[in-house]
Parts: sequence; structure tokens; C-alpha cells
Amino acid sequence: MDLKAAIFDIDGTLLPAGVESLSDETVQTLRALQKKGTKVIVATGRALFAARAVLGGFQPDFLASANGNWIVDRSGALVHENRMTAEEMYALVDYCEDYEIPLDFIFEDGYYAYVEYDSFVQYAEPHQNNHPFLLDGEDQIRHLEGMPYGASALLTDRDIDGFQCKYGHLGLRFVPFHKIHHDILRPGTNKAKALETVLREKKISWQETAAFGDGLNDQELLSEAGVSVAMANGVPALCRQADIIAPDAAQQGVAQVIKKYFL
Repeated sequence: MDLKAAIFDIDGTLLPAGVESLSDETVQTLRALQKKGTKVIVATGRALFAARAVLGGFQPDFLASANGNWIVDRSGALVHENRMTAEEMYALVDYCEDYEIPLDFIFEDGYYAYVEYDSFVQYAEPHQNNHPFLLDGEDQIRHLEGMPYGASALLTDRDIDGFQCKYGHLGLRFVPFHKIHHDILRPGTNKAKALETVLREKKISWQETAAFGDGLNDQELLSEAGVSVAMANGVPALCRQADIIAPDAAQQGVAQVIKKYFL
């Protein structure tokens, strides 16, 4: 199938758990797809700097970070941004402080932990390769330079229910990606919605697009794409909706599917 665009999640899709950078096979396959004329888009929950750290020398045509709230093109020029409001941010800080819930925000230069920094470091260090970007923000002043692109927190279901009971009118969504670690999304925001403008400007329809993912924050992408690819290591709900199940990320599943269907 000839594709005009292909969208890829990073963690659990392009990058297996515990691995620090893309494999040579994955990079070569993505470049071959670009050479064929397909726009290669990376869409991740990571911040821009954390995404670039694992992509290494590979340059996607567009990089949508913070679940689509911070998008740049291949030259690094800003294409789209969507920042949290003060009301959203302060509600999260107030609630998480009251219940000692580790909370961080995505800013241009790092993940700033506004609440329970030490607990966040202790949780993140064993299993996440972006923990070097986690900064102590407990002075809670970084947002005075500009509001964050997103947030994450270590939340139980009870914590989420409690927040929604008090602040449900804000419409914030909590999407798990590792045990109790949740991305916090503004109402109406997701990777697919953020990339609609990019595809429209390039005159590319969703039917001409493939999407690859493994997590709940990829559901909208796979729902919209003409070809949806879920990783074998992905969450069951995503696998059930996919057209293609790719081999596990640890087996270079993305590269295998691209070579079989799209090159």
C-alpha cells in the first residue's frame, strides 16, 4: 500500500522498554519510508527534548510531543502548541499537594516536579529512560515563564475519582501508561486531533495514513487512520481495534510491518 503519511508512537512502539535509543534497523526502515515519499510523523507523550534524546540522528518530518500539544517540523520550527490553563494547573497542584501525590509538568527545558519530587525520582528511575530530565520544581515558579504543555502524576483510581469529584468540571483526562503513572490531558486534546492540521496542510487524508501504537493514548490515532497497527505488546483494547498486529517492539515489529506492507 502506498502511504502519504505514517504516524508512530515511541515508547512500546518504536522503542522497546528499557532501551535507550532506536535500533539501526528501525532508523534505516523509517528513512527508507521517507525516501519513498511518505511523511514520517512521530507522536509521543514524551516532551520534545525527551523524544529527541531517543530518536538520536533520525529526523521525522514532524515531531508531535506532549501528546500532540507541542509539534515541530523537521527544521525544529513550531507548528502547533496547546498549553494548560492556569485554572487547570492550579487545580492539579492543589489536589496533589493535599494528598501528597507526585505531580510534574512539561516545560520547554524539563519535566518539573511541583509536588513530591523525591518520590517521583524514586518511582521513575528504575523503569524510565527520561528520568534525567526530571527537575525539582517544588518552588513552583517555572510556570511564571510560560504555562506547561502537559502534566503527569502517580495516581490510583481512588485519586482520580477524588480529583474528578472536586474538579470534574475542568474536563481533564487521566490516561495510564505505566502502572500508576498517568498522562494528564486537557479536554478535547489527543494526538490525532493535534495532527489534523498537519495532515490538512499537507493535503493528506486519514485514509492515506497509517498509525502505529501500543497504548491508550494512541487509541484516537488508530481509530482515525486508514491503516491501524497495534504492537503485540500493546494494551488489549488497542489490539482489538487494529487492522494489523505488529510483532513485539523488542522484535523490531515496526520495521517488520513497514517492510512487509509499505516498502
